[in-house]
Amino acid sequence: MKNTQIILLLLILLFTIVLYSCSPESQDKEKQEQMQEQTTREKAGLKPGEVILSQKQLESVGIQLGSVEQRNLTGIIKTNGFLRVAPQHKASISAFMGGVVKSIFVQVGDYVKKGQTLALLEHPDYIQLQDDYLKAQSNYNFLEKQYLRQKELYAGNATAEKTFQQTESDYNTAKAAYYSLKKKLEMIGINMEKLDKGEIISSIPIVSPISGYVQTVGVNIGKFADPMKEIFNIVDNSQIQLDLQVYEKDIFKVKTGQKIYFSFPNQKNVSGYASIFAVDKSLDDNTKSITVHAKVTSNAEKNFLPGIYVNGFIETGTTKSNALPSEAIINEGQKNYVFLLSRTINEKEGKNYIFEMRDVKVGISEAGFTEITFLEEIPKDAKIVIKGAFFLESELNKKAEGELD
Repeated sequence: MKNTQIILLLLILLFTIVLYSCSPESQDKEKQEQMQEQTTREKAGLKPGEVILSQKQLESVGIQLGSVEQRNLTGIIKTNGFLRVAPQHKASISAFMGGVVKSIFVQVGDYVKKGQTLALLEHPDYIQLQDDYLKAQSNYNFLEKQYLRQKELYAGNATAEKTFQQTESDYNTAKAAYYSLKKKLEMIGINMEKLDKGEIISSIPIVSPISGYVQTVGVNIGKFADPMKEIFNIVDNSQIQLDLQVYEKDIFKVKTGQKIYFSFPNQKNVSGYASIFAVDKSLDDNTKSITVHAKVTSNAEKNFLPGIYVNGFIETGTTKSNALPSEAIINEGQKNYVFLLSRTINEKEGKNYIFEMRDVKVGISEAGFTEITFLEEIPKDAKIVIKGAFFLESELNKKAEGELD
């Protein structure tokens, strides 16, 4: 019962409000206000792009006036590019000698250290090469002794020159064969200490030349590893770099040592910093741009993968500029403008303020301020709306709609 009474009272109140708003007194008051506003506008002689506010309106919406300030703003070049890894920080690994894959110790995504064994290969040729080495080693040792003995005899005129020369030739040939085989075995990863003791090794290791993450594995157990084909690809993402395209108009603003902030369009919470270490010296004829190379100096995480697209912001230095609070600037497509206090009019009802729209060109934005340049000269003591500009914009739009009606 109580709820029914409350609902009934609310309905009566709503009906009263609607009735009053439709009453002749209410409508007359609204018409009077509109006529008074129209009279004020006509007296003020408003031009296109001008807005008039009463003292009461000015205070109620919190309009604040200020002047152009000289502020130190950091110059920024907006650009884009890709993450990459320098050639010395990625490795394409293949076998020096072909062989059948016996074992694989890593998989894609694993982190490996420099010198770590990735796989083992085996092939009869490995055994044959070691056998040839041991024979060459034995022959070299024998001929070395022969050579030293003949050299001593020749020095004492106890042997013929021809005999000494033949011995020296045989010795040098054996020496070359021995060291040649030794180098080949070292290159394919044979443990020479064990081999010099007579221990033949049936399989050879494939080791990583750098530390990094395994990006690809191109073989499986039992497959023949061709020396001409890549088996593993390793990338060291801790040494990631940034390549950014800078266009012709900004080329002379960039130099080594400048800082870069970069972000990922598809990863809002991931970003980083970099420092320029090299700038290309030739212009790309197609894009009219140069490539700026930068080293990532922070947040070089493993998810910073080569090839990822980034947005870059190059800091070109701090300059003193004419600036206004960013909220003072109204943007409409390709146009930007601010409101200046043009003049005031004293009426019986109070003071009225007339604001005019002025086009500006915007530049650097930092810490809530934006660099501006007026397209037409303004008075040195001009008062500019630094707070509440959007209210003036809406008033200007309402006036334009009214004129169209």
